[in-house]
Amino acid sequence: MNVNVKYMKKAQIQVGRFKVPFGLDELTSVSHNDFVYRSLGAIYLDPGRDIGGMVHGSFFKRGLTYAAGVFQHDGDHARSKKVQGGDQTVAGRVTFAPFRRAGLAGDINVGSAFAVSSLSDDPYLPNGLRGRTILTQDAFFQPVYVKGRRERWEADIDWTAGPASARAEYTWVTDGRLRQGIGDEDLPDARARSWYIGGTWILTGESKKRPLRTSREFLQGGFGAVEVAGRYEQLWFGGAGGADVDLPSRTPRAANIFPSGDRALTLGVNWALNRWIKLQFNGIREQVDDPTRNPMAGGGAFWSQVVRFQIVM
Repeated sequence: MNVNVKYMKKAQIQVGRFKVPFGLDELTSVSHNDFVYRSLGAIYLDPGRDIGGMVHGSFFKRGLTYAAGVFQHDGDHARSKKVQGGDQTVAGRVTFAPFRRAGLAGDINVGSAFAVSSLSDDPYLPNGLRGRTILTQDAFFQPVYVKGRRERWEADIDWTAGPASARAEYTWVTDGRLRQGIGDEDLPDARARSWYIGGTWILTGESKKRPLRTSREFLQGGFGAVEVAGRYEQLWFGGAGGADVDLPSRTPRAANIFPSGDRALTLGVNWALNRWIKLQFNGIREQVDDPTRNPMAGGGAFWSQVVRFQIVM
């Protein structure tokens, strides 16, 4: 049987356990990421991996891509030992390069995705999303009781030109809370949002590609490729209403959810010694909004440092 490769690129089927098609940062592989850790939104709001089936493809030499699938649950990021997470999920994502034929400098890709999951209140413990800091993983927002639907939406932009690159992403999540009040009444939706903006610059002059590569390998007539990177981001939780009903509360059945968030600045240096070895150095400054749940006494900002040694085969 003859298979036309052109049509295979337009529609392919994938079945198994893989990433739900949602989130630019989450869908970027570890070897291609500009930072040691993914953004807060990717870690705690994006679905992650799950079992399911998906159809995906591309048109116009990848000027337009799409992916749509159905999954058993809503990914491993929403689950933990104490949180069951969502059930059946439908998700889709599209990306396009709007200025590819306009002759502008650089390469710009714009993307957007959605995911809708069903939420059960069968677990004894709250089944909502949680918020933690990046490195220390201190919880600054505990899950609330939810039931109904979990709706996710995100939009992103990715730009590269010569040695420079920039990325930005915004994510919005709402959880239904049907009959979750003390008196079995419906509560206003729980809401979580995140955004980040980041950029890189290759000091040694190579053009930006992922993963970072060099043609002048360390100890082989060159120093490798050295890149500086920076990212600022915010993740915050709260309610979609209820301010006129009750005072803000941290209880899991509060009509007016007490808001809390985390802001982080990550500064980094990436050093690709050759095509196989890369070192990443990151300094992370975080500030938790809720002083009672800040890991630092007095509610101040705190720094973390991390180094990753990466071998890519």
